[in-house]
Amino acid sequence: MIEEDLGRLKVLLDQTVERGEDRLPPEPKLSEELGVSRGRLRTLLKRLESEGAIWRHVGKGTFVGPRKLVDSNPVAASFSVDDILQARTALEPQLAALAAIHCTPDDVAEMDACLADMKLAPSMLHWKRLDERLHRAIAQATHNNLLLTLYDTLRGQMKVTLDKRIDQVFGSEPGPKEDTDDEHAEVVEAIRRHDPTAAERMMREHLFKLRGKLFGLR
Repeated sequence: MIEEDLGRLKVLLDQTVERGEDRLPPEPKLSEELGVSRGRLRTLLKRLESEGAIWRHVGKGTFVGPRKLVDSNPVAASFSVDDILQARTALEPQLAALAAIHCTPDDVAEMDACLADMKLAPSMLHWKRLDERLHRAIAQATHNNLLLTLYDTLRGQMKVTLDKRIDQVFGSEPGPKEDTDDEHAEVVEAIRRHDPTAAERMMREHLFKLRGKLFGLR
């Protein structure tokens, strides 16, 4: 039952993004719209927050996606797309390597679930949300809260800058992108084997190929 409620809430997240909005309705209205109690709603929101799908700001509300650094640091507004790509290439291969060392069976099961759902994604918007979920699951598998916080900060900036370029290149084409899914699967398989060297290499190659798709760089 909770999975059904969670599925409806995730559909609402997609609809919110499609409308060009990023803030969810207040809890009373949201619980009424979903047909769940306030207690059940808080359980669902807590789970989505743990996945990095939403973030909450006391006094302001609940927002879709990771927390944006620009909200608390005006300097972040000057970060370029190249800044973001360089930071991502520096951080995420190391996260994949550490995930290969520290991951649990539950961590790998979450990654596998993401991969399976991506193959069935009905739209690019849905696929992108699963892509975010997968990359965050890898960061979470390091079991290092400081590194997870760094990743969430970086992901927040990607939402501000890099996602605009992804939309320009891919538009609203139905996902997923098969070659990208294959790259993701290779990263997850290296993590499953507890092979940090391969996990780091596969993630770096994946990000390099992504950069080429977005900007034609070789």
